Amino acid sequence: MAAIGAVLVIFPLVTGMLSKTQGVENLTGNLRASFEPAALTQTRSDMDTVQAMSDQLQEQTLPALPNALGMSPEQFQNFMGQNFPDVASGIGQLNTILPKFQGLVGGLETQAPNFRSADQIPTNFLPSTVVPYLFLIPGAVLFLLAVGALVLGRGKKEPGISRAALLVSIVVGLVFIIAPLALSGPAKAKAVDDLTAAFGPVFTDQGAAAVRSDFTVIEKMSDQLQTDTVPALAGALKMDPAQFQAFMTENFPDVATGMAQLNEIVPRFGALVAGIEGNVDNFQQAASIPTAAQDTTTLTWWFLVPGVALIALGAVGVTARSGSAPRPVPRIRTVERV
Repeated sequence: MAAIGAVLVIFPLVTGMLSKTQGVENLTGNLRASFEPAALTQTRSDMDTVQAMSDQLQEQTLPALPNALGMSPEQFQNFMGQNFPDVASGIGQLNTILPKFQGLVGGLETQAPNFRSADQIPTNFLPSTVVPYLFLIPGAVLFLLAVGALVLGRGKKEPGISRAALLVSIVVGLVFIIAPLALSGPAKAKAVDDLTAAFGPVFTDQGAAAVRSDFTVIEKMSDQLQTDTVPALAGALKMDPAQFQAFMTENFPDVATGMAQLNEIVPRFGALVAGIEGNVDNFQQAASIPTAAQDTTTLTWWFLVPGVALIALGAVGVTARSGSAPRPVPRIRTVERV
């Protein structure tokens, strides 16, 4: 009992669980809003708008503009590259960048249930930082009681503190087995593993830098498209801004809709990218519970195995002490011959 208590105290300390669970709390707190149903719906709508804009821009708008401007496709391409390099560069990378963001948005949608499950560890009203103390406090109690029983109960015929310690061992063992199962601990731990596996490549220094680089290309394209390119194209087509907007809406409605919403869509995606960058360390902490080499699901066994051992050892100890209680020695009468 003393040995198991010592192990339960040492385990969260040597694995750095105190700091890791704080990382979990920071991660879930920072990203919780992104996994809300309304936020997911908005993100999907934004992604669909940008994708539809990109498809129509490349398939219809760009092929039609050279003829409208009296240029050959080569001349138009050179014109765009020389005058609007950010737009030309962004359009050239859309087919590479947008699938990555589609994967990111799809991951948010798919992993939302796992995030909500992981966000309820250990319960929906207790923070993740409580988890280390589920080992530390019972472990300390077990260790102190066991040591006290060994020291104070040695050589005494009455059970006393030894019996109390063994009964506490059984109770703690039962709690260690029942509580994780009652709180859906294995399912929540599996949700954490699925979540970290899905977003593992993104929440690294390299992954976050790649997302930032792709977003910067889109951001620069959006800025130059609205501030320089559209006014220049409207002037080249001898249209005022209202006429050009009507022309785009009539002939290229997906492009017109996307351009009208870019000033709202781009900042929302920018916040998502910033969330990834700012939580790389928190994610790595969460993904390394209990250790970097072990899945989070192994944490369940750190409750179940000690629980079974405590029940078994406590039961054996109580039974042995009950069986070793001193029995009264009958008096033997003797007949003395006179």
